[in-house]
Amino acid sequence: MTAVANTASAETVRPPHQGRPWALLGSGPFRNLWVATTLSLLGDFFSYVAIAWLVLQLTGSSLALGSVLVVQAVPRGVLMLVGGAISDRFSPRVTMLASMGLRVALVAPLAVLVLAGRVQMWEVYGISFVFGVVDAFFMPARSSILPRLVADHELEAGNAVLNVSSQVSIVVGPALAGVVVALAGTGWAFAADAACFAVGALFVLWLPRAARIGADPTSPEPGLRGQIMAGFRYAWADIGIRATLIIIAAVDFGANGALGVGLPTLAHGRYGAGAAGLGLLLGAWGVGATAGALAGGMVRRPERIGWWLVAVCAWLGATIGAVGLIPTLAPAAVVLAIGGISSGAVNTFGISWLQRRTDPAMQGRVMSLVMLASLGLVPISYALSGAIADVNPTALFLAAGGLMLA
Repeated sequence: MTAVANTASAETVRPPHQGRPWALLGSGPFRNLWVATTLSLLGDFFSYVAIAWLVLQLTGSSLALGSVLVVQAVPRGVLMLVGGAISDRFSPRVTMLASMGLRVALVAPLAVLVLAGRVQMWEVYGISFVFGVVDAFFMPARSSILPRLVADHELEAGNAVLNVSSQVSIVVGPALAGVVVALAGTGWAFAADAACFAVGALFVLWLPRAARIGADPTSPEPGLRGQIMAGFRYAWADIGIRATLIIIAAVDFGANGALGVGLPTLAHGRYGAGAAGLGLLLGAWGVGATAGALAGGMVRRPERIGWWLVAVCAWLGATIGAVGLIPTLAPAAVVLAIGGISSGAVNTFGISWLQRRTDPAMQGRVMSLVMLASLGLVPISYALSGAIADVNPTALFLAAGGLMLA
């Protein structure tokens, strides 16, 4: 961490995009990446809404829907490290192109089957599995390509723009997909998904080529397995990266359970506000996260990232714990918005710090470890949180906040 701190403190010139991160859209390569990733996010939401509605139409079973989502989640988690290693070996650009092309090649025929009324559940399970595989390769590549396209001092601005776009897509994507499904049916929603990824792949194709990085000469084991193990060793040997991965795993374990299970429980039970109340709570968190991500691209990056992470964990822990104690809806939404600010800021500053800290040859593997730390424990978090919330929702929020503080 010393080298990073020295670099930050030695910075005497204000970065050209500090204070106006959107100015980075004037860069052709970054603009292409921004368009491609935004289209991919919209496509993801089209497919999510379409699959959920299609399964319920075909079976009327929530259990079937849950099993389809599990079929998608398993390969995404299992293959995430493989996707990171492939991204490092063949370049993020090539990995993104291949995964987006595969998605288009399979989703387009599915759209035709749905429009023709000939789709069957085994095909839905198959396409859901492919989605998980594609995500496992696409996500590490998308996260590791930014340092190849922008200057070092532009990382915060670039991540801020991408994170804000992601937050906006979370709001716009499902709403737009819902309108398409309601007006035209699930088949056209799948067609829109394929179109988003097809157009997005063109923008990835226009990204500059990068030098291909082969197998690590220091790896004692040749091939893909050796590269994955080299990524583990690299991340564990760097105390800053190791500590950050542990923090991500702990914080997201608590946050995913509190937000995914705890908020619906509070909205339905304590507040009696139903789906509208849940939407308000989640929306407040999203607004805060968007503000935090944008602020991360407009202010000077922290010089002492370790102490800054301590402050972020304390901020998140205090706000999440407080939500469990608040008796009414409106104040809870305000506190969630305040907590979301720190979440958005860490997605800008924290990821930028990791990208800057990581050797270029290890970017894909380190980013895959970040995502595995963030998403890998979600099923356990949901199961444990459900058990706690069933007994006492307040205890769930206090436990989640306490974990973050710890």
